[in-house]
Amino acid sequence: MKTIDAKGKLCPQPLIMTKKALLDMEESETLQILVDNESAKFNVSRFLSDNKMEVQVNEDNGVYEILVVKKGGSFEQSTPEEYCEIPTSNKGDYMVCVKKETFGDGDEKLGKMLLTGFFNTLPNVSKLPSAIVFANIGIHLVLKDSIVLEPLLELEKMGVEIHICGTCLEYYNKMDEVGVGRISNMLDILEKITAAGNIIYP
Repeated sequence: MKTIDAKGKLCPQPLIMTKKALLDMEESETLQILVDNESAKFNVSRFLSDNKMEVQVNEDNGVYEILVVKKGGSFEQSTPEEYCEIPTSNKGDYMVCVKKETFGDGDEKLGKMLLTGFFNTLPNVSKLPSAIVFANIGIHLVLKDSIVLEPLLELEKMGVEIHICGTCLEYYNKMDEVGVGRISNMLDILEKITAAGNIIYP
């Protein structure tokens, strides 16, 4: 059995790695693909199913194991980028932009309580945000000791993109303390903001 470890990688990387492995494998050989986010699991599984392969998915502590036996198919002509879509049934036409550590203005203690409630509740809403951007002092919420790290990890596994301002991490000297999300530059962040139908600033 051949194994691909695509944990921590975002689309299209898991799909590109999967396609390359299949091309190098013999017929009826088993491939194990490991990913740790919902969108990668969904997209890789759909890619394999569309190419007439039976897929088995197991989950353990947030890591998805995708097992597939190589069969004849047209995946040689398939383009991984075509499958890089997050399931849209639970995605809303909005994103969240976080630039501070409190929800609204006023008493700081109350603001932190409200923001904790906001992120703990967000995974349960009917329409998830397409992305969450953290900038300025808001980047402290994505660090390993963040009080909202757990719901953010859950949101990321559900397919919500989490982008962190790299300049802000460097400014606050927190580059080595990131616990969730991907480090982005201003161009990436602006692309997300300008593409969003609506933006929520907690």
